[in-house]
Amino acid sequence: MLFRRIVLCALFVGVLAGLLVSAVQHWQVIPIIAAAEVFEGSAEGAEAAEPAATMAHDHDHGAAHVHDEAAWEPEDGTERHVWTLIANVLTAIGFSLVLIAAITTWEHLRGGRVASARSGLVWGAAAWLCVFAAPSLGLPPEIPGTAAAALDARQTWWLIAVLCSATGLSVLAFVPGRLRWLGIALLALPYALGAPHIDGAFAAYSDEVARQMEVLTGQFAIATAISSAIEWLALGSLAGWAVARWVRPALATLGTPATARA
Repeated sequence: MLFRRIVLCALFVGVLAGLLVSAVQHWQVIPIIAAAEVFEGSAEGAEAAEPAATMAHDHDHGAAHVHDEAAWEPEDGTERHVWTLIANVLTAIGFSLVLIAAITTWEHLRGGRVASARSGLVWGAAAWLCVFAAPSLGLPPEIPGTAAAALDARQTWWLIAVLCSATGLSVLAFVPGRLRWLGIALLALPYALGAPHIDGAFAAYSDEVARQMEVLTGQFAIATAISSAIEWLALGSLAGWAVARWVRPALATLGTPATARA
């Protein structure tokens, strides 16, 4: 019964948070992405103009083959918004499942009524720091058209940053004594290793376009930070409330850890 309630609460919390962040992104994030894609498309069109003029015959014979191999992506407009909403909801459900399980475990180990919407905000803020803020210090959010290091290198560093941040904050919060220095060391480790970067993120553009892309990058970083913070705070608050409202009665049947050992 406990597992079932955790899953159902995660579905409920994830859907609400996914809808909320989708609305925020619609007004803050998506317009910036659309503006960057205009510059990206213009640059690609300029690069392709000369080859298209001199290699028309090869294009006629190979266009169908290239089209078949191209990765699928939703059409602009309603289809894109719908798939973005679906992706946001599914992602939020996954995050909420982790949060609710963590808060439930915390309440069980503490043996008291510690889960609430207020304490959930703290969990949500900590999760935002681990999943968004800490990695963004090394790898800021990128708009379309940004030249970047190899994807596998960026993914590896991002994972290291998230794991070190989560473990470091846990050590600082729950481990007493001198071992807390280990938490600080873990927080600093990803930046000591260094995030993968390349020079000239907008080298392929003209100076004027590159300046505009840099402005959009700054706006994108702020917009994504706000939308991500709203999502995680909503996830944390709703998860804490859901644990207190629906998971706690099932958790009570397990007893406290001391009672279970007895």
